[in-house]
Amino acid sequence: MDLFVSVAHIIKTRGVKGEVVADLLTDFPKRFASVRSVRILRGDQVFEETLEKHWFHRGRVILKFQGRETPETAAPLVGGYVQVPEEERFVPPRNTYYHSDLIGCRVEEDGQLLGVVTGIFESGPDHANLVVETRGGNEVMIPLVKQFVKKVDIGGKIIRIKSLPGLFEANG
Repeated sequence: MDLFVSVAHIIKTRGVKGEVVADLLTDFPKRFASVRSVRILRGDQVFEETLEKHWFHRGRVILKFQGRETPETAAPLVGGYVQVPEEERFVPPRNTYYHSDLIGCRVEEDGQLLGVVTGIFESGPDHANLVVETRGGNEVMIPLVKQFVKKVDIGGKIIRIKSLPGLFEANG
């Protein structure tokens, strides 16, 4: 089964030439320079598109797809997510992780299972917290910083932490 990642969300058409405006969902906007074929997922519809050109404007990306020459032919793409195959994801910088890679990881301290990452909570720029469901079914947040997170093994789906005293005992 092919897996895809979303790199942009199309929010509207632009002009009279079939262009669309999209919000970026990637930390690597330069990726558009090397992308030709993309998939656009809109609800249960999938569009296979060839990217003709792109440029950036006011923090967004303007996309022009081959064969979409008018606003009317581009309109069906609005609301869709521009996706690339997962294997084409950029390798993140050292000690940086894709949220999708962290979700599902086991959280351990001293070899003992404490819970599983069920989500990521962004509490500001550069402030992410692991949302961990404990063995008792409760939810705790662990700041994604070196002070608490000692090792992340994406391949093994394990995150080793040093927790705050009592955090997991009080929350199951």
